[in-house]
Amino acid sequence: MQKWVFILLLFLVISFSGQSENAGIFLITSIELEGNKITHDNIIFRELEFVVGKQYSKVDLDSLMIKSRENLLNRSLFNFVTITPTYTGNDCSVKVSVTERWYIWPLPILDFADPNFNVWWQSKDFNRLNYGIKLEIQNFRGRMESLNLVAQGGYDRILAVSWGIPYLTKRQFMGLGLGGGYSFNHEVAYASENNNRVYYNAGSQYARTGKYGAISLSFRSKFNFLHSVGLTFNHVSFLDTLLILNPELTPGNTTYNYLTLGYKYKQDFRDSKQYPLNGYYFDIGFDKVGFGIFTDDINYWAASFTFDQYIPVYKRIFFAYSLSAKYTNGAGQPYFMTSGLGVDGLDIRGYELYVIPGQRFTVIKSNLKYQIIKPTDFTLKFIKTTKFNKLFIALYSNFFFDVGYASDYLYYEANSFTNQLLWGAGFGLDLVSYYDIVLRFEYSLNKYGQTNFFIGFVAPI
Repeated sequence: MQKWVFILLLFLVISFSGQSENAGIFLITSIELEGNKITHDNIIFRELEFVVGKQYSKVDLDSLMIKSRENLLNRSLFNFVTITPTYTGNDCSVKVSVTERWYIWPLPILDFADPNFNVWWQSKDFNRLNYGIKLEIQNFRGRMESLNLVAQGGYDRILAVSWGIPYLTKRQFMGLGLGGGYSFNHEVAYASENNNRVYYNAGSQYARTGKYGAISLSFRSKFNFLHSVGLTFNHVSFLDTLLILNPELTPGNTTYNYLTLGYKYKQDFRDSKQYPLNGYYFDIGFDKVGFGIFTDDINYWAASFTFDQYIPVYKRIFFAYSLSAKYTNGAGQPYFMTSGLGVDGLDIRGYELYVIPGQRFTVIKSNLKYQIIKPTDFTLKFIKTTKFNKLFIALYSNFFFDVGYASDYLYYEANSFTNQLLWGAGFGLDLVSYYDIVLRFEYSLNKYGQTNFFIGFVAPI
C-alpha cells in the first residue's frame, strides 16, 4: 500500500511540476490582420517578430509584441497599430489592427533656393522660391514601394523620378532602387566667403545644368539591420563665367561626367523614427567619387558615420545625444563638390544662417527634453475617413548644447568659422503629430554671442 501511495505522490509532483514549467509558455496558434485594405499581408508579417507555430514565454512574447508594433509604425505605412493577444490555456491567438495612412500625395512645391528656411527668411525674396508639383505614391501597389515624380519650376527647375522597391523576392531580403532626373539652375554658388556661399545669377540663362541616373540594392537580413550599395552616373555643366569668377570651382573644364559608388550600413533600434525617445541608431558609409573612366580631375573618397542614443531618464524626462563625423581625402575634390556644416543634414544649432566649408567634420549634439503633453489621441468626428480623423499630438520642451569642428585647408582664409571649435546652446519646443509631423521652435545662442529664433521641421537628433 505504501508503495502505491509513493508512486501516486510522485506522479502528482511530476504532473504539477510540468504544469508549472509550462504555465508561462504559450504557443502562437494564429495571427489575424485587420485594417490593411491596401497593404499586402506579407508586408505586415515581415515586421512581426513572432510567428505561428512557435512557443514563447510570456515575458518574451510581450517584448516581441512591443518591438513588432514599433517595426510597423517605423515603416511609415500606418498611423496607428494595435497588437492584441488572446490567451486560452497555453495557446495564444494574436490580432494585429492597423490604421492605414493616405498614400497618394500630389504635393505643391514651394521651396527655397537657399540652404534652409531660416536663411531665406533673412531676405524674404519671393523670386528665390521654387514651385511646382511633387507626386508621392507611398506604399505603391500595397508592397511598401515608393514612387516619386517631381516637376519643379521657378528659380531652380527639376524633372526627376524615383522608384523604391524594398522587397524583390519572397524572402523579403533584397530591395531595388531606381532614379534619374534633370536639373537647371539660374544661380550657382561659386565660392565661400564670411561663412556663407557667394552666388552668381545668370539671369535668363542657366548657370548650371545637370542630369543623373542611379541604381541601388538593399539587403535587410534582420529587422534592425540594413545594407545598401548604389551606383550613380552624374553629368554637370557650368557657364564659362563661373570659372572666371572662381577657377577652383572645377579642375578646369566646364563639363564633367563621373560615377559615384556608395555603400551604407545601418543599425536602427529606435522606438520611433519620427521622434525617438528610447534606443539607438548607427550608420557608417563609404563613397568613391570618380574612377578615372570619364575624367581624372574628379577622384576622391569619403567616409562618414553617425551614432545617436536616446535615454529615458525619469518619467517625462529624456536625454539624447548624437555624434557625427565625415572625412574626405580632399584630392580631386573641386569646389562645386565641397560639403560643409549647414548642408546635407550636418549642422550645429545656432549657426543655421551659415554654411561652413570643409573636408572633415565632427559634430556632437545633445538634448534634454521634458514631455509637456504625452502622446494623446483625438478623433475628429466631422471627418469620416479613418486615415485623417484619428490623430495624436505630443509636446516637448528641450534644452540643447551642440559642439562641432570643420577642418578646411582650401577655403579657410575667407571663412573665419573653419578650423576652430564652435558651440551653440538654447531651448525650444517640439510639436509632434501624425504623418511624421515634427515642428520645432528654437531660440539659440552661439559662440559669438549671436542669438536667433529658428524653425525646424524634423527631430533635432
